[in-house]
Amino acid sequence: MNIYITRHGETDWNSLWKLQGRSDTELNDKGKEQAALTHQGFIKAGIDFDRVYSSPLKRAFQTALLMSGKRENDIIIDDRLIEFCFGDAEGKTPDERNNNPELTDFHLFFDQPELYKAKNNAESFESALKRTADFLEKEIKPLENNPDINNILIVTHGGCMQSLLLNIDGRPLKDFWKVKMPNCTVNKAVLQNGVFTMEYTAKTFYDTPDIADVANGYTSKK
Repeated sequence: MNIYITRHGETDWNSLWKLQGRSDTELNDKGKEQAALTHQGFIKAGIDFDRVYSSPLKRAFQTALLMSGKRENDIIIDDRLIEFCFGDAEGKTPDERNNNPELTDFHLFFDQPELYKAKNNAESFESALKRTADFLEKEIKPLENNPDINNILIVTHGGCMQSLLLNIDGRPLKDFWKVKMPNCTVNKAVLQNGVFTMEYTAKTFYDTPDIADVANGYTSKK
């Protein structure tokens, strides 16, 4: 069984490097185009989805619709796919975070995740990894023996996507952000005999500039 894990398309907050978290932003025109081009890429590759999952946030759900070509009622919303909550850091740019005395340690989330401590109602890495592991174990694994399901699409967010991938590839927390993932990045995992393996990561179906310029809020951008 093939599992395609992707990040939502671009939003205005992405373009401004504002940290979104649980803020319910929507796709901008570029984000819609990214999702539509990814849909065309799937069609050219002969990939159709038997089941589609999405985070409950608008930007992910809009991406799921455009990327899969399915109807709204076909998209399964799962709260375990929601983005990290960033507490007081939400809505702030890297400069605003770095200049705020109460957020001086937040850069660790990106620069040294193994040292990051969630504060002010923000979600920890441990929490995100636990809920995404639960999603893979309890929601996806049982589908392997369903003869009607071959391809699954999971649409989520930058942080949650990396959490899903870490649960599959087993890399250490310090390498959480090792691979930069622009909007609508596609990662393919395979589930066989109850074991997940990665087939590829960081594939896009549209032209991107330098990868460092399109992580869109997902580095500390020092």
